[in-house]
Amino acid sequence: MDFEQLRAFYTLAQTKNFTKAAEMLHLVQSTVTMRIKQLEEKVGKPLFIRDKRSVEITQAGLTLLPYAERILQLSHEAVNEVASLQPYEDYLSVGSLNAIWTSTLEPILKAYHYRYPSIALSTKTGRSSDVIQYLLDNVIQIGIVYVPPSLPNFDVIPTWEDEVVLVCASDSTYAATNQVDASELRHLPLLYMSWGPPFNEWIRQTLPRNYVPRLNVDKAELAIDLVKEGLGVSLLTRSTVQAELAAGTLKELAITGNKPPKRSAYIVLPRDKKNKPSVEKWLGLMREFGYRT
Repeated sequence: MDFEQLRAFYTLAQTKNFTKAAEMLHLVQSTVTMRIKQLEEKVGKPLFIRDKRSVEITQAGLTLLPYAERILQLSHEAVNEVASLQPYEDYLSVGSLNAIWTSTLEPILKAYHYRYPSIALSTKTGRSSDVIQYLLDNVIQIGIVYVPPSLPNFDVIPTWEDEVVLVCASDSTYAATNQVDASELRHLPLLYMSWGPPFNEWIRQTLPRNYVPRLNVDKAELAIDLVKEGLGVSLLTRSTVQAELAAGTLKELAITGNKPPKRSAYIVLPRDKKNKPSVEKWLGLMREFGYRT
């Protein structure tokens, strides 16, 4: 497919206005119209429904949209990678989850940046599935995830295990309690965050089948803030809350009985990139920080 046609299509899908799309692309409106028409002829289906007042994307357009977005993103990443090599000897891009960056990888990132000034470094953040897609698209060279993929030509390396702990605000009424039996979690104001398949299975075994958490959160930092404000208790990984536990703003409540499973993290990298100097240096730094590689 023609790259400029895809760019026109993606921009029009975002703006739903030919005039605005033309302005964003620094083109005349007739050029945008022509590129959309040529792309529609190529795919054999209309991508937009037009009238004098509005532009609406069709089902065919909605199907094409995520592919167009990925193609444009990959093009942007490729240009950035090539450009970054100009003043540097090598380039490395690492992808992981937000919780892993803030709790574990940030010190490694800083050490790498200072120790290897001749290597351009970039980060990508997303869910485990996003990180795996970045690897498949060659956007990143190293991925660190909680959910291990099964992929040919990729190494998946268990690198650390993280406990899931129950925490409350240190000044809350729950702080007077030192331990909680797992069966009693149902009676607590639990700010629920999912930590993957083993954890979810443990929750199903521990809590009643009809249990529905009052508040579901999908970001560890948000859960921490809400717990500190006294909204309830939460099950979070130890690495995520270690700073707050050390500072005394959160307190750990020991879980007795059926304890939650540990959360495993995995390094995922293409086998053909494993011996790349920039990759070897990152893995070496992780070993210095005490992680298996």
